[in-house]
Amino acid sequence: MPLATRIDETLTIERAYSIQKKVVQSMLGDRTPVGFKAGFTSSAAQSRFGADEPVAGVLLTAAHQTPPVLQLSALRGLHLETEVAMRVGKRIDSRLTSTATLIAHIDGIAPAIELPNLDYADPQHLSALDIIATNVAAAYFRTGTFLSPRERDPNDVTVRLTCDGEEVNVGSGRDAMGDQWQAALWLVNTIIDMGWTIEPGQVLLTGALGNMVKARAAHCVASFANWGELSVTIEP
Repeated sequence: MPLATRIDETLTIERAYSIQKKVVQSMLGDRTPVGFKAGFTSSAAQSRFGADEPVAGVLLTAAHQTPPVLQLSALRGLHLETEVAMRVGKRIDSRLTSTATLIAHIDGIAPAIELPNLDYADPQHLSALDIIATNVAAAYFRTGTFLSPRERDPNDVTVRLTCDGEEVNVGSGRDAMGDQWQAALWLVNTIIDMGWTIEPGQVLLTGALGNMVKARAAHCVASFANWGELSVTIEP
């Protein structure tokens, strides 16, 4: 993907989100989004890309449509992120004022692996604005079993990611903005501000637990303690 800031050096965050929405709508056609994702929900990630706050994108491919094997030859910028997924149970069509209000709209919590594809023409100069304009590199994701928020606390989880048996990442629920519900609230309100409506069944990914890991050819397993495991196979 080209860098939007190289095409328009005066690009603002508002215009970057406008570009994102136009591109996403053209890709969706008459379909609705699968869900929405937050990125840069840690201070380290924001610092890396020169961001002052998290970023938001649109999920276009359902979890069950993610191929069982991903090819690096087709996804040259593939990365792995362990995350928490929240499933929307009640329509959201206006900004929410509190996490308590948000919780009433969520009917499921699940482990997730996100598989963004950061395949850019000039990755050394990649900025937050470029990432926003290109839909936060959304490609694929997988989720495990959803349980009610009454049964599963999204902050009370640890995850260990191994690839061919080698530990490559460790994270915990509070890695996303210090509180999963605050991260989800930020995401929901940002998406509403962009003009989307959030529908029942759509998924919210709240940001990486631990670090984003560059993919390599391997069988990778994310172990979410008593939440279960998710795996993905990556080939050259």
